Amino acid sequence: MAGKFLFITKDKKFLFDGKVREIKKELQDLDGMEIRFARPMIVYELDGVNLNYFVKNYGHLAVGDYTVLDLVDLLEENNFILYVDHEKRKVEVFVQGKDKVITLPYSTLDFLRYLLAKTSRGVLLESTTFDLIDEN
Repeated sequence: MAGKFLFITKDKKFLFDGKVREIKKELQDLDGMEIRFARPMIVYELDGVNLNYFVKNYGHLAVGDYTVLDLVDLLEENNFILYVDHEKRKVEVFVQGKDKVITLPYSTLDFLRYLLAKTSRGVLLESTTFDLIDEN
């Protein structure tokens, strides 16, 4: 089992406990929960390019254990939180209903920034420091 994760941004809180939810009130029980401070992920929008472009041109490209096609199918069909941990240099995907956290290579982050700009669902976050939180 993936466990429980609480992602805290400046404005919002998201919980992953097998389900992906935005939390609007205070949580009373934080036992066994891993807390991660985050900010919205930076993505790169390309005009005139849609998700089908990535599937058609890069569908068989490997992104860790997944092809781009498999990853797009997974992300478009499920609620998820994608979290980039810059300190540990890894990308983690918490998919609703899945028993494990999917890890993608950090080296694919630049490509993922373009791809994820085109996804229609999911919460895209990356790690932050208190300095960055305070500046915003």
